[in-house]
Amino acid sequence: MAVCRNSWILCTVIFFGLGCGAYFSLPARLTVEQTGLAVILLLSGLWISRRWILPFFVILLMTGFCSGLLITSIHLEMAPSKLLTKTLYMTEIEGDITLLEPRGGRMRMTVVPTRIAGLEDRAFDWKVRLSLPGGDGLAVGDRIVANARLFPLRAASVPGDPDFSRGLYLDGIGATGFVFGHQYRVAKAADAGFLQPLSERIEYLRLAIMGEIDRVLTWPESGIAKALIVGERGDVGEETADDLRKSGLAHLLAISGLHMGLLSGTVFFFLRFGLAAIPAVALRFPIKKWAAIGAMASAVIYLGLSGASVPTQRAFITLTIVWAALLLDRRAISLRLVAIAALVVLILRPDAVLGPSFQLSFAAVSVLVAFYDGPGRQWFEASGDRSWALRLWLFFAGLVMTGLLVTAVTAPIIGFHFGRISMIGIVSNLIAIPVMAFWVMPLIVATLVLMPFGAGALPLWLMKPGLTLLIETAGLAADQAWGLWHVEQFSAVFAIGIMMAIAWWLVWRGSAIARLAAIPLCVAITAQILYHPADILVSGDQESWAIRDRQQNRLILPEGISDFQQSVWMARFGIADHDADQIIEKCDAAVCSAMVGEQRVIVANDFANPFYACRHADMIISLKRDMPRDICTPYVTVIDDDRLWWQGGVSVSLRPGSAPVIETVRETSGTWPWITIGGRVIK
Repeated sequence: MAVCRNSWILCTVIFFGLGCGAYFSLPARLTVEQTGLAVILLLSGLWISRRWILPFFVILLMTGFCSGLLITSIHLEMAPSKLLTKTLYMTEIEGDITLLEPRGGRMRMTVVPTRIAGLEDRAFDWKVRLSLPGGDGLAVGDRIVANARLFPLRAASVPGDPDFSRGLYLDGIGATGFVFGHQYRVAKAADAGFLQPLSERIEYLRLAIMGEIDRVLTWPESGIAKALIVGERGDVGEETADDLRKSGLAHLLAISGLHMGLLSGTVFFFLRFGLAAIPAVALRFPIKKWAAIGAMASAVIYLGLSGASVPTQRAFITLTIVWAALLLDRRAISLRLVAIAALVVLILRPDAVLGPSFQLSFAAVSVLVAFYDGPGRQWFEASGDRSWALRLWLFFAGLVMTGLLVTAVTAPIIGFHFGRISMIGIVSNLIAIPVMAFWVMPLIVATLVLMPFGAGALPLWLMKPGLTLLIETAGLAADQAWGLWHVEQFSAVFAIGIMMAIAWWLVWRGSAIARLAAIPLCVAITAQILYHPADILVSGDQESWAIRDRQQNRLILPEGISDFQQSVWMARFGIADHDADQIIEKCDAAVCSAMVGEQRVIVANDFANPFYACRHADMIISLKRDMPRDICTPYVTVIDDDRLWWQGGVSVSLRPGSAPVIETVRETSGTWPWITIGGRVIK
């Protein structure tokens, strides 16, 4: 009965996460009153159905789902309002700096504005993110007055592309932009002493640590060190970051369970070792619990210094429960622990469930906990009675098994979000994990301990060869083309169905109920069979477009497309970087034409002779001009400036023998305050 009750709790948390994610897929917002009423009614249903197991279980899952809707609606109710809806090409902004993020020669800062020229005077309940060159003399808490260009939060480029504005909006940011050169002046914040806000103190420490890293280490090791110690990845070179992604070592840059566990575990080991060396203390006091308290304190410090990202929050919550269980002489490693961590993270940030960081973190941790709490436990239970050689072999066998499990369970997530799956990561992690565990992480602990005494340079200097080894391992693994599989973006229903099937099986493994995992699995497979990927993409900025000709294996792009947009669409279509020269064709003509199957598509900023285009094309895309109405026959599909301006980006699927399937950002993104299309916020 206890096992069944535990599975019920896990399933409820899963449906809570589904509710958080489903909220953002609704066509319109639900109010707190609506979702709260649904939860109250379902709680009443739980009481009524308490004597019948099946109805009670179904209503419990529905309660978890609607609770996710309720939490998300509460967050949106507290979110900013009256966001910027038009570009301010030249404005003066005045405000207080709350966050500074170095970005390789530039500084990205978050400002709480008190005045923005061009907007009526009002109390702004949103922040502004600005980029400017240099910025070394800035500090958190300073008052800045700058000449800048501000942009409203932008919708996704086309349906299916990442929606970066949602995360910015829920971070309280209502506009982004840049400062014109050095056209700003700063009033230094007064020294508040003990009254200085804790957040400002933490940011000051983070900047001081980054300054010390830059003083001791050279690039690219300094960029990796900043990512590992303070969670700042802006100085990691693009080539290095790409090598880490290709080699399956990108998780090293996201401070997560690996980093938090190694750091607090190192502190625990050395504290317990030091206390055990003092017989008068070791024989009279619970030194194991004292060491656990020290490990918890180190985790709190690391959480603040690292920026408290979603993986770090999850790892911190998980480890806090582990150390608390140790203090209470209880065992804490279980899927229930993972569920509690996920629940806390989603209550604090419900939109995290849509991001790859949350999905990868909890998918990997869940499958590892399920394995090592079950079949894998016997590997290590009697390890103390085995020889050192056998224990070393078991250690590396465990690394291989861990790599296989994590790669298998995260493949659908990575494939959907990034268009590639790294198989070489199983091998590269055999080198990277021991280097991190026995070399880099202990020296990070030493750096943080010694830096307040002015002695942090030595452990940083000793850390450099280990960081170099990680970078070289990533570069070598990334050069192995066989280890990286590129896949075209597949159906979101397929990814969700696969993950639901895995989660259900993990929760109910060993029970006949686990067979119900076949239901979401069948739904996923059916959805993928019926899914037809986009053949044509036209961005809402009316600058970028892409035509995918699968018969000729070509991707046709405009000559002036940005490198970022090109990389996003290459990942979407599953095109590897080393194949770009053979597959990608750039069109720099005034009018671009291509055949997709048996249909001719013509793209241009403007048409000198639209009648000619109508006679010779099956689809016309006019980026900067409206096409006269009824100029073409009904069999010709027209996408023009008017449609792109009011509907946002467009994706088109061309299917033989049927009309094109056209989706727009306005139709697929829902009515959200962070989406501005045609100069209007969709509410």
